[in-house]
Amino acid sequence: MVVVNMDIQPIVDYFNTGQTVYYFKGTVKPQTGFRVAIYIRVSTKLQEHKFSLRAQIQELTRYADQTGWDTIAIYRDVDSGGKLDKKGLSQMLDDVEDGTVDVVLCIEQDRLSRLDTVAWEYLKSQLRENNVKIAEPGSITDLTNEDDEFISDIKNLIAKRGKRAVVKTMMRGKRQRTREGKGWGKCPWEYTYDKNTGRYSINETWSWVIGFIDNLYINGDEQGNRLNDTQIAARLSAKEKTPSGKDWGPHHIRQRLTSKAYHGIFEKAFANGETVTKPDIYPKLRTELTWEKIQTIRNKKQKDSPATVPHILRNINTTCGYCGRQLSIKQSRATGSNPQFYFQHEHKLTPACSFTMNSIRIDFNLDRAFNNILHSADSAAQYIRFDYPAADIEKAATELAALNELLQNTQDKLDNLLALYIDPDNAFSKDALNNMKSGLQAERTAQQARKTQLESLIAAGSAPLLNHEAVHNYLSANVPDDLQGYERMERITRLFSSGVLYENKYVLLGHVESSPLQISIPVSPNPFGNKK
Repeated sequence: MVVVNMDIQPIVDYFNTGQTVYYFKGTVKPQTGFRVAIYIRVSTKLQEHKFSLRAQIQELTRYADQTGWDTIAIYRDVDSGGKLDKKGLSQMLDDVEDGTVDVVLCIEQDRLSRLDTVAWEYLKSQLRENNVKIAEPGSITDLTNEDDEFISDIKNLIAKRGKRAVVKTMMRGKRQRTREGKGWGKCPWEYTYDKNTGRYSINETWSWVIGFIDNLYINGDEQGNRLNDTQIAARLSAKEKTPSGKDWGPHHIRQRLTSKAYHGIFEKAFANGETVTKPDIYPKLRTELTWEKIQTIRNKKQKDSPATVPHILRNINTTCGYCGRQLSIKQSRATGSNPQFYFQHEHKLTPACSFTMNSIRIDFNLDRAFNNILHSADSAAQYIRFDYPAADIEKAATELAALNELLQNTQDKLDNLLALYIDPDNAFSKDALNNMKSGLQAERTAQQARKTQLESLIAAGSAPLLNHEAVHNYLSANVPDDLQGYERMERITRLFSSGVLYENKYVLLGHVESSPLQISIPVSPNPFGNKK
């Protein structure tokens, strides 16, 4: 490559460093005879069908011809630049590894990548170890040259920042459209949307579905038995499949029973915490009074459900007392009027921790514990400790110090994994490296959870302002006597957002005012033999 008319150009300070980065730029005369892979990408189907892909192909093929390059293939993707696993890009990298490519030509580098650091380093290493350059019309980047690679990294960072700005702009636009009562996104099957007028109208082909569902849910079947979501879905599937030709599922029924759209309300919740509600946007297929009646029935069903406690415990972030990983509550596949629920690990980890527990061993004890705590300060003493031995606190502090070192070690391994992505001589495949990354991230999550447990224990052991009388008074004030069953448990889970499960106890973690509090709930003996 020959460079002429060299001058110095500034890069805008995108990173708020207070400095401006300068780089050399010149008119380039590329070497002829390169085998070129043209890569084009757009983010949406709309762009594909309009002009972007065609425009990129025309400009890049013309540039390759004028430069004297031999275009061997054109690869294209209609997908996000932030994803490494794309069909066109993957095929191109396969051909790069086969040694059939000298240059990857794209309209701008951000068409090739808006990747995170690890994925970008992997992509660069694949190109660099096969001696493949990145080209744009008028410039070429040799990744074996440190200065070229630096500029390429800057472009990728700017592209990622630009992507975030585009997303923010789009979301601001969507919020404003919602405030103005203008529709966006897919509308329910029971409606159609006119882009020219910005208005919704009833889809007569499917509008009957709402009345059919409401009648079965409120009035019941021919014998007057109210049906649940699954039963209604089966009745609806027998009458008519969904517009996509598939059976109706309980999630379809649940969405239609709870959505406010069918009595006219357009409501969207945004990631910034804002919820925008606009009435009279959809033509009404049910009255608001009917919707309220449906919600009353659903709430009563939930309160009367025999599985109330397990569902409530799902609101508590429970972690394993042995490995520190998160536990979730899963319903067993057994059918019947009294389904079983189990605490199970959310994600697998090697070496695996196989600790599981049926929630029935906790449910009754949890209810009884709060009955006693709310009854008197004396009866609260059997569940709440303030006299932690100094040896226990010292042991926890020692473990916490060791855990902090282990966390740092895990983070170092994650940082060092980056070197394997870019090392052309490493013996690991991309899938193997990704598995290593996932495993290390799972270990880090488990270690951070255990750290939170230890810090809570240490804080609870050094909280002299609390006593059983103060806890009894605080909980009595926040969980009134007239609250029972489901309503009381719902209030309790607002006060205790996390818990730790051991074989013999379930420890709820919360605060009284600003002081940490632990409530230890005993676990009943295992009634299922070898099964947990």
